[in-house]
Amino acid sequence: MGASGAVLASAHLATRRFAELADAWRTGDAGRARPLGHALARLSAALFREPSPTVLKAVLYEQGVIPTPAVRLPLLPAGEDTVAEALKRLGELEG
Repeated sequence: MGASGAVLASAHLATRRFAELADAWRTGDAGRARPLGHALARLSAALFREPSPTVLKAVLYEQGVIPTPAVRLPLLPAGEDTVAEALKRLGELEG
């Protein structure tokens, strides 16, 4: 809609990669941007497989960034399989 920028919860986990994506598009490097964008989309899909912010908080907890993965009611903690998938996708980006 003409604005620039974004608010991305996923960027809390892959900040450097989101910055790389923005830089690649800004400089016209579509060959670098497209595969990175697809990988970041897979991460975001995994992070939002359950209600936000349950999966994001669970991953931050697993990384030791926050002291608890607890969420407020009516939310329930993210499922183990969902968290494992998000961690896998994050690992693919960091690999």
